[in-house]
Amino acid sequence: MNQERRQYFRINGKVAVDYKVITEDEMQHGRLPTQFQVSPFFLLLTQLQEFSQDNSYQLRKIAQKDPLVATYLENMNNKIDAIAHAIAKSDVEFENLTTQEINLSEGGMSFYSKEPIPLKSYLALKVVFEETYSGLLLYGQVLYSGEKNEQGQYKIGIEFSDMPESSRMIVARYILTSQTRERQQNDEQY
Repeated sequence: MNQERRQYFRINGKVAVDYKVITEDEMQHGRLPTQFQVSPFFLLLTQLQEFSQDNSYQLRKIAQKDPLVATYLENMNNKIDAIAHAIAKSDVEFENLTTQEINLSEGGMSFYSKEPIPLKSYLALKVVFEETYSGLLLYGQVLYSGEKNEQGQYKIGIEFSDMPESSRMIVARYILTSQTRERQQNDEQY
């Protein structure tokens, strides 16, 4: 399992993380955690990204036959995204974000917590990507808990459990975008 976790690309990034310790039974009740009160806008960008992902193949096919129609559809998609970003940005939920540096991969993440969490505990997670105002609700299991930082917080490592493919794609896109931005910044320095 440890070897499998290391097969994913990993990045450090700033996101908001909220979690609740749950039972395995609670995790089995649904694909997405229901332990958080979230506004209808919380998952809006995520859902729109899922639709875009689903439609990307059709859009490429349309572009081959009629580039003008494909451009029009792409512009409509960009308009919808802009509206969704404006709605998400104005949502109160995003105004009070407390972000922290995490280590993230498609297989799991590590973050800091004020209290230790027992090994093998199940967590309901709410992760918010501040840059894109998109959020994910996920399940995870604690792989390690320890190593305090300067603020006395515990480093918690989790492996995602039963992660929906659409959520995995959002994490992968976030990682790719972060890596690209980091490379561009490094190139500008040289």
